[in-house]
Amino acid sequence: MSLLTAIRGLTVTVLAATVTVCASGCADVGAPRLPDGIGVTVFQDRFDYAGRQLELEVVNGTKESITVSQADFTSTRFVSSVAWRGDERVPAGGARDFRVQLPAPVCGSISTHADTVTLDVALRNGVVARATVVPSDPRSTLATVNTQDCLIASVEARATIAMAPALSWSPGAHVPAVLELLVTPTSADGSVTIDSLGGTVLLSLVDGAGTVIDVLSVGTTFTSASPAGKIPLSIVPSRCDAHAVEEDKRGTFFPLEVHTSDDRRGSMYIPVSDTVRRELYEFYGDYCGLP
Repeated sequence: MSLLTAIRGLTVTVLAATVTVCASGCADVGAPRLPDGIGVTVFQDRFDYAGRQLELEVVNGTKESITVSQADFTSTRFVSSVAWRGDERVPAGGARDFRVQLPAPVCGSISTHADTVTLDVALRNGVVARATVVPSDPRSTLATVNTQDCLIASVEARATIAMAPALSWSPGAHVPAVLELLVTPTSADGSVTIDSLGGTVLLSLVDGAGTVIDVLSVGTTFTSASPAGKIPLSIVPSRCDAHAVEEDKRGTFFPLEVHTSDDRRGSMYIPVSDTVRRELYEFYGDYCGLP
């Protein structure tokens, strides 16, 4: 499975929004604007990262409820538009989030980007208004997602990076477990360098002396001429808390700092398989003596 599919959160004034009213046959009735106070914000929460989903938050700052039946997101950062369909009431003064699946990224050298959301909104009198708005992006979510996507695409072109299909550990021994990071270069030109690896909110890395470390420095470069490589990670629980496992969402995604020969660099998160995730939870409970 591609890391791009496995992996890694806009209140605005409507800017010159053109509205088409379709009450009976979509006749032109002078293209009125949406009421002031209706806007869109884009963001991701922690549940959206791995699946590459985006939240479209429609804010209704008016004194009347509205019903959203369609929300289309279009951006020069992605290869196509994506849409939400349904019927969702947004009460006066309230907001609702509409989740869409992001398409593949555009990774060219575009200097400026255009991001829009087109809404179909039923107003209190039953009239359906369509408006295209520029969404607010207070967390720079779209730029972050695009940068991450394009880094991953660059890395995947040059190497397959994955966690090993099994965890090495000894029940009852109270010693670190070992999980290997596997790197298999492709035949593509260029290189990918693994700079370092880190622990997670659930699992910490330890050095050869058993001391907890924040980062394991690696500094290994892979090209098409390189053999496949293995990088062992010695791990222990970051804390012994049964609730940490019960509520875990990202504790088995290991952060990796990388850079490629086409000058892309940053963090990517390497997940484990479902089998290894269960093994890690078992190791966690055994190491901590949890029931």
